[in-house]
Amino acid sequence: EIREKDTERELLLEDQRASKVVEEYLEENAAILEKAEECPICLEPIFDVAGAGIFMCCGCTTCGSCWEPLKSMANKTCPLCRGRFPPKSEHLRIFSLKAAAGKAWAQCSLGNEYYYGLTGLAVDKQKARSLYRTAADQGYSHAYYQLGLLEGARGNYSEAFRLFEAAASQGHMNALGRLGMHYWTGEGVEQDDVKAVRVMTISTKLVQATQSNVHQMLAECFAIGVGGLEQSLIRSLYYMKPAIEESELPPSAMVFYAKLLWGLSGSQIAPSGDNSVPEALFWYRRAHAMSGDAETLVNAETLPYIEEYESSIRELCSCCFKSLSTDNRKRCVECKAVYYCSWECGAADWKAGHKKDCTKALKKRLRATGEFSDI
Repeated sequence: EIREKDTERELLLEDQRASKVVEEYLEENAAILEKAEECPICLEPIFDVAGAGIFMCCGCTTCGSCWEPLKSMANKTCPLCRGRFPPKSEHLRIFSLKAAAGKAWAQCSLGNEYYYGLTGLAVDKQKARSLYRTAADQGYSHAYYQLGLLEGARGNYSEAFRLFEAAASQGHMNALGRLGMHYWTGEGVEQDDVKAVRVMTISTKLVQATQSNVHQMLAECFAIGVGGLEQSLIRSLYYMKPAIEESELPPSAMVFYAKLLWGLSGSQIAPSGDNSVPEALFWYRRAHAMSGDAETLVNAETLPYIEEYESSIRELCSCCFKSLSTDNRKRCVECKAVYYCSWECGAADWKAGHKKDCTKALKKRLRATGEFSDI
């Protein structure tokens, strides 16, 4: 209960900090509110441009929240132009026609089709680049953003920074998050922790969707207390949790997240219902299984934690704390992170709070997204 209250307090303070940073940024950059496209449905500025939806019948752009219930409306009437909303099978044809007619949104969308090899097209990054460039020449912010991703992938960080900056100046807050990553790493711009924290905070606050890399970097800033931030494992976990659960991040990120959970627990077994160690052990094991080579840094970091914890939990029942032997040792089949002297103790501990701590629900969510198979 004490830890729950501490968490609530920390997250309330973080919300206040982030809101203040956003307020100051928009006051200093009032032109961004004028340049940002307005959702024609809710009339709010569209800051999460990467997650916005486009009505291909009329080219109108809506914010992600308004788009979500409408995106499956194939062959229905568009609520904006009252025209027929085309099915997915017609999207490529419409992109091509409207791109040829000079529509920047269609040029950018067609560029995405070539870049990612969608709707049966072969991947053609040169064609994608040409279409993005044509849309960018018309001042289309998302085209700047996509070009920034291309230049960053080529190692042309200075140009990537310039393109993200151009997109962010028009209210593209996904691009602002990318600027934060550049400030954090010093790629293409002078390294600046304070600027990195500021713009990544704004981006994560204004963009509804999880930006895995941006969230992870902000989590790292809180974990070590840089960029004007006080060190906070709770706030670090707050930013890292959606990144680790919603994206297929590398094993090193899993190790980082597991360390946060391990640190929050104090490396000890907490009472059932407030024990973060089972989840920490889950991510350590997953990182270990995915990293392959036993000589890698990931395995060098994970193995001691796995061995230390597993050796300590095997000796006592997690419910009644009786000593365990080979004959009466039973392990939770889902998280494999707690042991019991009997199935009765296991059932009692589940009700007492292990249901909350166990990774059963987590594995179910990951299986549903195709990002997990049993280790």
